Amino acid sequence: MLYFPYMENEDHLDAVFMALADQRRRAMLAELAAGPRSIGDLANLGGWRMSAASKNVAVLEAAGLVLKSRQGREVYCHMNFDAWRAVASYIALHAKFWAGRLDELEAYIKEAGGE
Repeated sequence: MLYFPYMENEDHLDAVFMALADQRRRAMLAELAAGPRSIGDLANLGGWRMSAASKNVAVLEAAGLVLKSRQGREVYCHMNFDAWRAVASYIALHAKFWAGRLDELEAYIKEAGGE
């Protein structure tokens, strides 16, 4: 089995995909792709309360998708690109597998149908 840092076990994999399943968190990640943002900035951009933004950032951080740093009284969020590379590798592995399986299915259908 291939090793993916940040995807070491099923629980962590579940946390990553659960974090990505929420539209608000995906919107936060889209903002963070452009560069670090404070939690207050993320809340303002999304029209959320600070508590809601903080909760969603905590979910993203627990999944390893973002990192936080403090500058004075502000807490900034940063994309964790190592984790994103692992997510991309995981998805690419499964995409390759399923593409191969679909090719096999197509060949079987053609053979069975006499085409």
